[in-house]
Amino acid sequence: MIFELEAEDEILAKDLMPEIHSEQLFLFGDIGASENRLKLIAFNGRYGLIRFHHTHSVETRATLASVYSIHGTRVVLHTKGVTGTIKSATEKYLPRLSKISAESDGRRIELEEVSGCIIRTHGLEVDLCPDDRNWTKGSDTRYLGLTSFDLSGGHDDADGTADGL
Repeated sequence: MIFELEAEDEILAKDLMPEIHSEQLFLFGDIGASENRLKLIAFNGRYGLIRFHHTHSVETRATLASVYSIHGTRVVLHTKGVTGTIKSATEKYLPRLSKISAESDGRRIELEEVSGCIIRTHGLEVDLCPDDRNWTKGSDTRYLGLTSFDLSGGHDDADGTADGL
């Protein structure tokens, strides 16, 4: 489950999860909490990914909705989406929800044809948010899917020009 946190001040992941567990225990007791097995997978200060037992999505939504304060800071948790796997949740919801910027992780590609921020790498695959938005114009994505062969060029299996693009 992907959620968004709105808070009056900065909230750390180490402070968020104990409050979520506390609310879950309050709402559903020890047995209900043990059956759901909530676990925070990722949290960047605004958006988070939480794992739960697939039969307890209603209880998980209720738990997140009941969190209203963390260490005296008022907060609201909004559920943004639910998927069957962690991989599909990050691919489906997090790219649309997160603001993409060059400062996000500092990795950039600067080539003559294309430049931009590296959003994700997975093996030989690279997702790039191009500086020139015309590269993704007309598609429903904001990323270019490249491979390391596209970027390095000169490889026997690389498609495209000699410089790899």
